[in-house]
Amino acid sequence: MDIQNTLLTSLRTLAQQHTEDTLGDRNNYLGASDVGYCPRKVILGKIHPSEHDLATLLRFQRGHMAEDIIARAFTAAGYCNYEQQVELVLSGDVPLKAHVDFVFTSNTHNIKSILEVKSTNRIPDGPYSSWESQLYIQMGLLAEQYPEYIIKGAVLALDIANGEVAFFNGYEPQTTIFNGLQERAGAIWSAFQAMLHQEEAHLDTEVSPLCGFCDHITTCPQFETEHVPQLAGVVEALQELQAREKNVQGEIAKLKRHLLAVVEQKGPIASGGCFLKKATRSRKHLNMDRLEAFLAESGTGIEEYQENRSFSFLEIRKAKAKAA
Repeated sequence: MDIQNTLLTSLRTLAQQHTEDTLGDRNNYLGASDVGYCPRKVILGKIHPSEHDLATLLRFQRGHMAEDIIARAFTAAGYCNYEQQVELVLSGDVPLKAHVDFVFTSNTHNIKSILEVKSTNRIPDGPYSSWESQLYIQMGLLAEQYPEYIIKGAVLALDIANGEVAFFNGYEPQTTIFNGLQERAGAIWSAFQAMLHQEEAHLDTEVSPLCGFCDHITTCPQFETEHVPQLAGVVEALQELQAREKNVQGEIAKLKRHLLAVVEQKGPIASGGCFLKKATRSRKHLNMDRLEAFLAESGTGIEEYQENRSFSFLEIRKAKAKAA
């Protein structure tokens, strides 16, 4: 049994069923989450959809799990004033829909609150712009449908693997932002319709770190040349963090040496709400001298048991300045 192929095939089927059951045919409308992403990626993804790999499918399942976990937690806490997967539709020429994870209603205070749940590999310092765009569309649509209610919104980010949670609260509908997002949705939908009818259309592109997850990057005009200035801010931020990481690691090592010297002389101590002592552990390692001697007696050498294995990493080097 090929377990990986079984998982891939089954999860693709589950993903398709879930989309059909909860979202319908996404080629017939724009989702609120579509509007916050690169227009070219959204349009080409609808026209030339690709089959998701196993990693992507597992991330989808993790997202569903996150929503289920939150729903069970609310139910266990006694909350019953919420609805899940609430569909909101924009009135107008652009078929824009939102499927809201949770809508809480307080009839006593005349408030409807949106909670959007995001499953992520790492909790960000702040909500991503695409999350906020989605939330502003959801709040705008909900305000249109329920003008008599006060509308509020929040994003709950979950890192299931590390057990971390972040709550980004305090959002309210913003007419200017909502109108701007509607215009953006209209431009995306117009370009999509033009391409469907074999008409010439300009596809706006937006470079970001998410480009690495785009199936259409190889044909993207922003990456026709090696020079991609739009990512300069990301590269600079990474280099700054790496420099800070080296300094922090050096400081950590120095402080550890100082504290270890203290407990080596004094013995175990308590300080700063912690208990400090010298710990000694052992680990197994290969004695290469003995191994090489044994192999030599057998008429062979260690190089016969070595093999090359490739690995990938991000190499960053300073670009050479061009001659004037």
